Amino acid sequence: MNILILDAYPKKNYRISKDLNGAYGTANNYGTSLFSRLLSSYVKYSVDFPPLYATQVCGELLNCGHNVTYCDTGKSIKELKSEKYDLYIMPSSIVCHETEIEYLKELRKENKLVLVIGPFATSNPEKYIEAGGIVIKGEPEMFFHKSIKKLSDFKKLPKIVQNFKTYEIDELSFPGWEVIFKNYTPKLRFLGPGATININASRGCPYSCFYYCVYPLQQGRHLRLKSPKRLLDEMIYFNKNLNVSNFIFRDPVFSINREHTKEICKAIIKSKYRFRLAIETHLINIDENLAILLKKAGVKLIYVGVESQDEDVRKNSKRASEINSSKIKKINFLEKIGINVKAMYIIGMPTDSPSNFLKTINFAKKLNSSFAQFNVFTPYPGTPAYSEYKDIITKKKYEEFTQTQLVFKHKNFKDNDILKLLNYSYKSYYLRIAWIKKYIRIKIREVIKTQYEKIFWFSIRL
Repeated sequence: MNILILDAYPKKNYRISKDLNGAYGTANNYGTSLFSRLLSSYVKYSVDFPPLYATQVCGELLNCGHNVTYCDTGKSIKELKSEKYDLYIMPSSIVCHETEIEYLKELRKENKLVLVIGPFATSNPEKYIEAGGIVIKGEPEMFFHKSIKKLSDFKKLPKIVQNFKTYEIDELSFPGWEVIFKNYTPKLRFLGPGATININASRGCPYSCFYYCVYPLQQGRHLRLKSPKRLLDEMIYFNKNLNVSNFIFRDPVFSINREHTKEICKAIIKSKYRFRLAIETHLINIDENLAILLKKAGVKLIYVGVESQDEDVRKNSKRASEINSSKIKKINFLEKIGINVKAMYIIGMPTDSPSNFLKTINFAKKLNSSFAQFNVFTPYPGTPAYSEYKDIITKKKYEEFTQTQLVFKHKNFKDNDILKLLNYSYKSYYLRIAWIKKYIRIKIREVIKTQYEKIFWFSIRL
């Protein structure tokens, strides 16, 4: 069959990612000030990659013998209608929801068959069903794995497919990055030059922050691990076939199983391949020995959630966390050995206040990590937090659930408070002499490292 993976996005002047936030998606609209708008534009230019589950589905379809095309809506609805595809597959999200529904309705007017996949449609299938789509619940790659279906088989599917079967991760096909690369080259310029692709070494997260976190909604809370050998085979394959050396690990918590993480690092080190890696993890799972091992394996960038400087605010949001002094110590050590840290903070957690978050901003400056990100607490449909706040939700469109604006009536914040704090957070953090000096040192270090690597590989070839 000829299949189109239709990844629909609204046209915005800031970056929208469907892969982040447990594949519900986020939008990097950092505020209305001149500096915030410039930062939003810079991030849009520097970071771009599709949802990993859609790329994985691509690989499963290819291995079933189908012809697959990927489109991120560079084409108009009129153009899409005129093209000859047997089946359309639409990745879902909260940040592009209304746009996805618009495309879906127009395709159904032409009697096109559309399957909707992903975590958001799994938890919130109603609007997609109303628009005429067929929702595949659960992990969509599991549905398509080893499944050579004819068009007639897809036409017989019910409106909702309860797809909760689970194969071992090692059994799945390699993601179909070759198809994505025909459309565009994914990137994360903060990691290094060249193409960057997302990958995972595990799925599932048992942590208590599922209260507001959406990762467990599709992946579950049971931890499933990919073997180090299978993971390394995947990385080497894309290095050889697509010249990819940059990998973003999209595990909810990369080092949640420390022994598994150590085995991965040792396998990469032993392979002699020189990769540049980004991971997201929890500082609870990092010590100095593991940090050094991660550095040797090629980890250049680590995302960690700090959320708030106030311990009570974190506890009331069911956020497991270390004491602040330990965070400072660990982040300082990571950056000392050459791993850049992106610390992430949340404005407007349930018991937070404007004055309290100003203390969090000051704490962020004290940490002085290589990068900082400030998001707004958002109760997402499908989470326990949403059940608690659903009667005081103030936004009517799901595309407004971007993590950059308040979507419910907060007892201590107003919309304008959030906007002011968001603008202030980025401006006051990045326009500091201490951070500017640090950034210059980072860039100098990267240039020296890049030149060293060029000389090293040239000498190897000789």
